[in-house]
Amino acid sequence: MADEGASLGALLRSIRRDRGMTQEQLGEASGLSVRSIRDLERGVSCPRVSTLRLLTQTWNLPDTQGAELHRLARTWRDRTRRREPIVSAAVD
Repeated sequence: MADEGASLGALLRSIRRDRGMTQEQLGEASGLSVRSIRDLERGVSCPRVSTLRLLTQTWNLPDTQGAELHRLARTWRDRTRRREPIVSAAVD
């Protein structure tokens, strides 16, 4: 798990808890599955931009906090892409 994934997940969990929501309640309010929320908070999956927008709208986050979520996700995606090996197709 990347540091950015852990940081992003911890921030998402912190925001949810600060708002007094369970993962189930957030799922109902946002339309996300509980499994998706759990994976995001554990840093197992990186959220899409549309998912981050949905969460910032659901929580009515200030622009600065929404921007921090997007920054962490972008950094995580960028680092993950750099680590992916380049696989070339074998030519027979």
